[in-house]
Amino acid sequence: MENLRPEEGGIYHSLSGTVYRYLGMARHCQTGEELLIFQEKETQILQAVTVPYFTKEFQKAGEDPEQGLLYAFLNADSNEEKLILLQQNRSEMTEAVLETVAQSLDYTLDSSDPDRMFLDLEQCLRTKIKYERRRI
Repeated sequence: MENLRPEEGGIYHSLSGTVYRYLGMARHCQTGEELLIFQEKETQILQAVTVPYFTKEFQKAGEDPEQGLLYAFLNADSNEEKLILLQQNRSEMTEAVLETVAQSLDYTLDSSDPDRMFLDLEQCLRTKIKYERRRI
């Protein structure tokens, strides 16, 4: 777990675009769970996040945003989370990202138009969600 911690003093941003500075690690007083402490650059508000949340939702400033988006999509726990992530980041979904997302879902895109690709992937995820619920 040590290698998953951010670099002290490093600048990171969440998938929503908010910029944070990493201050250090703390432990929850009751559970002992490690919490990573960040300070939002704009408001100076402190935030505490778990290591799993950090690895899903944050990336180091200056890194390729497409890679961070793909990493978050591929590590989403459910198709519902993948659909939400896809919808929340529609403006960042390039053709290359959409093609990689389709490959991860074992889905073949029939169009090279990014808007059509997005709608096809959205429908693919909705179908997966619908039929996964029926099996439960």
